[in-house]
Amino acid sequence: MADPLRERTARLLTDFLEYCARAPGSPARAPSTPEAEVLRYVATQVQQSHQQFLSNFRGYRQNRVALVGRLERYLLPDPQNVSWGYIAALLIFAGTLLERPPPGNDLTLKPDQEQDLEWETNVDQDCQRLVALLCDRLMERHRAWLEAHNGWDGFCLFFSPLLPYSWKTLLVQALLSCVTVMILIYLLRRLS
Repeated sequence: MADPLRERTARLLTDFLEYCARAPGSPARAPSTPEAEVLRYVATQVQQSHQQFLSNFRGYRQNRVALVGRLERYLLPDPQNVSWGYIAALLIFAGTLLERPPPGNDLTLKPDQEQDLEWETNVDQDCQRLVALLCDRLMERHRAWLEAHNGWDGFCLFFSPLLPYSWKTLLVQALLSCVTVMILIYLLRRLS
């Protein structure tokens, strides 16, 4: 039987980690779900705020999956003591490990094609392994918490105040404000 929460979690993780693992300069695919769009936006904000720290982990060459597993146990030791902030931090860190190193890093200084091919293969494999690891951990250890907090809809609601307003949203709010003011003026004139 299908498990909608697991499927949605796997889709979010795949979307986000593949987005992080893409080659520099290559166009990003559009987010596949609203939560993927929210996670990408939150990740951009976090990475800008903590660029110095996170840049140390771009191009990470050791065991990414084991490192993320240890971080998950450290950040989320109690299945009931979870927060959207901890979950976002875990996912953003996992994505950072898959990113290509910044220009000037020793990976980009070596023109060896085999090393680049090995890097690509490892990143692709680790992306799949991280999706499996994180999906299993979230569904096995933290499922009750996720369900109690409205799943990924709760994630979107939690981070929605951080999202930028689109011009359409602002236009709708402005029009609603104008209509409200017109109704108030009409009622005031009618009552006087």
